Amino acid sequence: MKWLILLLFSNTIYGQETLPDFTDEYLGGIWNPSLQVLESIVGVTFDPVGKMYLWTKSGKVFSGSTHPDSSNLMLDISSKVYQEGDAGMLGFVLDPHYMTNGRFYVYYSVDPGQIPINTNFTPYASMGRVERFKVVNPNDPSPITDYESPDTKILIGESDSTGIPITFPAHMGGTLVFGTDGSLLLSTGDGAIYGSDDNGGHPNSYYESALASHIMKEAENIGSNRAQLIDSHCGKLLRFDPDTGDGLSSNPFYDEANPRSARSRVWALGLRNPFRIMHIPLTGNHTDDPGDFLVADVGQSDKEEFNVVSQGGQNFGWPHYEGMTYQDTNRPLDYLPTNPTLPIIDYRTYGGNDPGRAQKNNIIYDIGSSNVPGPASMDGASAIAGIYYNKTHYPELYQNSFFVADASAGWIYNVKLDDDYNVLSVSPFVTNIAGEIVSMALNPIDGAIYYVRFNDGALNRIMYTPGNRAPIAKITVDALTDTSQVVTTFSAIDSYDLDSNEVLTYEWSFDDGSPLETGLITHHVFNSDTLMSHKVKLTVTDPTGAKSYDSVFVHINNAAPAIQGSSIDSLYQIAANQPYPLTLTAIVTDDHTPSDSLIYTWRVMLAHNEHQHLLTSYSGKTQTITLASLSCELGLASYWYRISLTVRDQQGLNSTVHKDINLNCGGMSQAINFPEISDKTTTDTPFSLNAESSSDLEVSYFLVSGPASIAGNVVSLTGQPGQVVIRATQHGDSTHNEAPIVEQSFRVKRPINSQTVNFAAIPDKSISATPFHLTATASSGQPIAFLLVSGPATLSDSTITLTGQEGIVRVRAIQPGDFSLNGSYQERTFTVFNPCPAILNLSKTIIPNSPVTGFNAAEHINSSNLIQAPNTIIYRAGSSIQLTPGFQTAPGVVFSTQIGGCN
Repeated sequence: MKWLILLLFSNTIYGQETLPDFTDEYLGGIWNPSLQVLESIVGVTFDPVGKMYLWTKSGKVFSGSTHPDSSNLMLDISSKVYQEGDAGMLGFVLDPHYMTNGRFYVYYSVDPGQIPINTNFTPYASMGRVERFKVVNPNDPSPITDYESPDTKILIGESDSTGIPITFPAHMGGTLVFGTDGSLLLSTGDGAIYGSDDNGGHPNSYYESALASHIMKEAENIGSNRAQLIDSHCGKLLRFDPDTGDGLSSNPFYDEANPRSARSRVWALGLRNPFRIMHIPLTGNHTDDPGDFLVADVGQSDKEEFNVVSQGGQNFGWPHYEGMTYQDTNRPLDYLPTNPTLPIIDYRTYGGNDPGRAQKNNIIYDIGSSNVPGPASMDGASAIAGIYYNKTHYPELYQNSFFVADASAGWIYNVKLDDDYNVLSVSPFVTNIAGEIVSMALNPIDGAIYYVRFNDGALNRIMYTPGNRAPIAKITVDALTDTSQVVTTFSAIDSYDLDSNEVLTYEWSFDDGSPLETGLITHHVFNSDTLMSHKVKLTVTDPTGAKSYDSVFVHINNAAPAIQGSSIDSLYQIAANQPYPLTLTAIVTDDHTPSDSLIYTWRVMLAHNEHQHLLTSYSGKTQTITLASLSCELGLASYWYRISLTVRDQQGLNSTVHKDINLNCGGMSQAINFPEISDKTTTDTPFSLNAESSSDLEVSYFLVSGPASIAGNVVSLTGQPGQVVIRATQHGDSTHNEAPIVEQSFRVKRPINSQTVNFAAIPDKSISATPFHLTATASSGQPIAFLLVSGPATLSDSTITLTGQEGIVRVRAIQPGDFSLNGSYQERTFTVFNPCPAILNLSKTIIPNSPVTGFNAAEHINSSNLIQAPNTIIYRAGSSIQLTPGFQTAPGVVFSTQIGGCN
């Protein structure tokens, strides 16, 4: 198995599936021109008039219209925020009276530089903080924060010992939400190590720094068990006064003598990492009941959970309980809850085709059964509570129901509950989403669901478009990085319409000031003497005016980090049924960033048949980890670990590699021979796969991604263009070990008429040549455009004008094509030469009857020639002619000199 290198640039990935009459529209991200990177968006919300607010992990809030590109910076506290691993500014909420009081609230991990750090312990721990701010005019299209407002106040975490302990950059929860009664609630994680049991003093945690710096009390040094400790803010749903930050007297553990204590703020407990939660509308009252909350709790190794918090004091069991039935017996009994509240839905964290489970009238049913209709299997590793749909823009089927998501599995499901929160049904809504969904919001004006994909900093909108859906925009490109000049061909040929083969139009925009261009393909030249990135945006429009977008970034004078190798290059197999300790480190070079300044992200995934699930992630060049014990299911399924490494430079360019590590399940080894698959067109009929195993056991096929489906060994195309990835496995038997998986990919292209461009060769030119016209034709008869790629010339329409310097000129003749006609081009080069060099040194013997009739120089000639007869020779020079020893002319030679120029 080799490391597979991927450069991550484009924002749209094929394979995503949306229900008929719905369009999942890509809206793009927020480009930071000073840092030349996309902002790290982690959340989205709207105010009552539909203005959008996006917040970033780094500590910024942007506000504006429904397109990120047009948003404006509203808040920047990045100097305060500790952005490491999963930590950062994760929570944001508008005050219920925001449109009049301008208040909003953020939840973030505090930069250790703002905490009195005990430098005897590194790395440094952090703490969670809730802070309130106010904008000058909330009705302004681009509101600005008044940082000096008296309303600015730290509500939780005003000092080193009053925040929410984070002993590892993860598990800090992340949602701020208002209750019906006006109280403010915050979901917090246990602040412990993920991926392994942490019962306190874990060697990989930052607990020593937390204790020494007073971020954490000694009594809280119990790792994940903090979720059960009433006197800890960790692993809780906290409820407090948005004016003061004090706990409220109606909280279940309120201490009148200490209203700012953890126990005074606790509303519910026993949570691992409730990253995203939501308030359920029309619940609670306006005095002392915040209402009910749907809480998505991210599991460790067994189950993901969706819980309902319906009253204060509920305990959801972590770390002793995970899901509805699993109990961890390795935890201290001191923190064993007596009567934990079960989730209403749980599902397997990884692997298998196991169903999710749901509660209905206190009975647990499989999702997909007749009692709870839904998908037959439900996998994922990062539960996300989303939105309650109370608008009428979607069909009645979806009104007054819940939408939830899973970040790692890439799906959004619709969930119907009755008034007692019994699960009635679960149905897929959008699936195969790439990019880790981290936030969902409902726009009160257009009635659409918006969601954030963290991996590529993108925002998407799901619109109900009966009768017509917006097209899908997709850019393909031939070059995205180079030195001082990047010459790039962009194509929209993979864009398509969801409804029928409607004629699409294309518009290209460039952020370097170039004019808009149209056509299926476009060519562009980017030049810079410094590090620079440019955004190219494609807008695709159907005949009804429905639009969608895609964009890519072109990087000049920079290349992505080169991952040369790693500590696991030679690791292909590990033993089954036992943990495997492992050190992860890599050798990486970058043209502008020192190796130690690069950003490393390791992801450990459990792969199974056609998919893989994120188990944990790590930051830093080197990590010491332990792969959990895995059992074999010979003959039934293939399991293996997939470890990926993403390395990002300071300009935002990144490279990703992954390595598959298989299980040794015993028996003879075997291999799979999976021949390459040729590219297809969208109209091709189903075809068969013909992989073979060396054991002669039957090979199984799985669709990893792309516009296709597989039944047995037969592949059927969906009629959409894109890249298809198919995985071949052989699960082994009592004699043979499971085979290492093999993947093949191919492109599906839509049928389109081709054309050629005939561009005649251009003869070399003297620097003094007059302007001349280019001529070229397309076999389609469509007009030609010309592009000057490089060289000492300028281009206006079809006229080339030389600049007077020597060099090589590159020029392209382009026919950009349209929906039914593929674009084409041909490139020509010619040399611009100087017939009159500055200094000419002559030493060659000029033989009789030589065709030479003169030599030209702009300054002077140094000559030591022997000129034989018969010859007539003229030397022309601008200032001097020097006849050096060795110069002589034979009898009969006519020789003359001319001073005054080259003509």
